[in-house]
Amino acid sequence: MSSITSAAAMKLLDIRLKHAGSIITSAIGEFSTSGVQEIVCLRAGGTIDLFRIVITNVSTENNDDDEEDEEEEVQTTLKLLKRVETRSTLRSLTAIRISGSKKDVILVGADGGCLSLLAFDTATPANNKNSDASVTYKIIHCPSFGKSGCRRDTPGQYLASDPRGGRAVMIASTEKRKLVYVLNRDSGGNITIASPLEAHRPRTVVFDLVGVDNGFDNPIFASLEVQYPEYEDAVLAERKKKTDEEDHEKMEEEERHDVELGQHGDGYTKQLAYYELDLGLNHVSRRWATSTVRSACCLAAIPGGLDGPSGVLVGGEDYIEYLHEGMSPPSSANGNSKITPKRLICAIPRRELHPKSKGILITTISVLRQKKGKFFALAQSELGDVYKVTLQMSKEDKTVVTHMTICLLDTLPIGNGLNISKLALLF
Repeated sequence: MSSITSAAAMKLLDIRLKHAGSIITSAIGEFSTSGVQEIVCLRAGGTIDLFRIVITNVSTENNDDDEEDEEEEVQTTLKLLKRVETRSTLRSLTAIRISGSKKDVILVGADGGCLSLLAFDTATPANNKNSDASVTYKIIHCPSFGKSGCRRDTPGQYLASDPRGGRAVMIASTEKRKLVYVLNRDSGGNITIASPLEAHRPRTVVFDLVGVDNGFDNPIFASLEVQYPEYEDAVLAERKKKTDEEDHEKMEEEERHDVELGQHGDGYTKQLAYYELDLGLNHVSRRWATSTVRSACCLAAIPGGLDGPSGVLVGGEDYIEYLHEGMSPPSSANGNSKITPKRLICAIPRRELHPKSKGILITTISVLRQKKGKFFALAQSELGDVYKVTLQMSKEDKTVVTHMTICLLDTLPIGNGLNISKLALLF
């Protein structure tokens, strides 16, 4: 009897001798202190790390007696402010700034089937005001939406927020399910989160998700997805192929010469879809969709409203494409091309010794806003090459993009994200 009670009282103490070094994803913003840029990282071991960018001037003295020979060197370091142990498998992260707030908060998707809204704050010790302030964190909201575990139909793999005022956030699973949460403030200034709105689409596989800068209109989210047919439809199509083998061979020969954009002859088309949240009706609808390159795998939102033309950059194999609602495909070169802007696609620079038969895949894209109406994007390939992408707008209409230029910037170690600070520091 005593052995049973002692076994029931035993508890597990989990202590890591060394923290995980790999970073799943990261975000940059002003989290603990207003006006100071910081970086939040999700690590593979289930920890959330908050770093601050510290820039110090170090003076170096020469051996000469002249005082003018003293030089100052600028050193940039990352200071760890806070480490949060979550004891979970972290999946996605986004930074969001609610309207009326001076600091950013983070939204985290994990394997717990919940959406976590966390805020960091700086607390100065009351006993000793001269000591360094400590950073604390607080879980503001943690609504649950599904089962625990990393499942293909449980949201949490992709997370995107509205760039304008943080009015809404979309969380999506690898397949089918998408949920939209509306964020707001109450009379006391506290952040509130409404019940989720469903935007499910059956038999749909999601590859990436991003919030589109649509000014102060209804929030829009862009999803890179593929919809596959049902099993019964596939079986019927296979039977039809067997009965019409001769006609099918003729059709294949024709498709080899003329394959539609986004298809490789197998019938599966990758699409870029816009999901709009109507704040008045409190409803989410699939507003617009267009086919894109089959190898597309990453998205990046372009500034909109008064700061830019809006739209999305789509990164794929050997190409980067700019897409936005209302653009016509390159193949439709009709007389209305002067009125309707055509979609832009530009090839990336290739290495001289790289095999011509093998493509180069763009893995991540990040956009930096410089000033009002000025911005550029950085894209990294699977080889580590970093490209600078610039868009040129029409002189008559600043919302219409006429040209896109891609040039090689540098070669860096391969990363899963690019974070650019206001001081032009790349993490």
